[in-house]
Amino acid sequence: MSAVPAVAAQPDGSMNSTSSDSHSGDVQSAQDRVNDAVGLVQQMKQDPALAAVLQEAKGVFIVPHYGKGGFIVGGQGGGGVALVRHESSWSSPAFYSVAGGSIGAQAGGEGGAIAMILMSQKAVDRFENSTRGWTLNGTTGLTVVNWSGKTQANTRYNGRDDVILWTNTSGLYGGLTVGVKHISADTRMDRAYYQRPATSAEILAGNVSSPSADTLRNALASRVASR
Repeated sequence: MSAVPAVAAQPDGSMNSTSSDSHSGDVQSAQDRVNDAVGLVQQMKQDPALAAVLQEAKGVFIVPHYGKGGFIVGGQGGGGVALVRHESSWSSPAFYSVAGGSIGAQAGGEGGAIAMILMSQKAVDRFENSTRGWTLNGTTGLTVVNWSGKTQANTRYNGRDDVILWTNTSGLYGGLTVGVKHISADTRMDRAYYQRPATSAEILAGNVSSPSADTLRNALASRVASR
């Protein structure tokens, strides 16, 4: 596959160092997001019931830093990665951005990590086929349940929920489903990470991949979290 040039040529033949620095920063930011997602998967798998649910998931959307600092009120909620299961393996990650709405006011300004465990093909389709972005609320047609180790231990058996919503920050559930606004493909990050133009649909279908994502893919595929 052909790579996208990292820097742009100037009329005098020189290279734009600003473009080069920006591209390098995007590549590093994308890899940092993937690495942080690995840690979140390992944390989630410390709960045996949640680990079992992940084994049955059709996909997952992980936002390692949701609503951190000044981003939590009225602005960008965070950046995440989505992956889709293909039999016993997982796709490479497609990058998405999330607007944060008014979560800060509703949750006391706390930030943390969130994960949407996609249990149905309908939920996966939202990421594969949505070209203009979408919001996680009652109008999406998806049923969403908050994960609790005590109350949702048998969630994987009921077959009715499209999305299981997990967070590692207590108290964040108060307005989370109404505050996750406009989940949209981050084409800039996709392009930087894969060094070529690639749509989220192509990535999630398994048509575009990177060995740099193998640690995350393996973390999701393994039955026991790495120690």
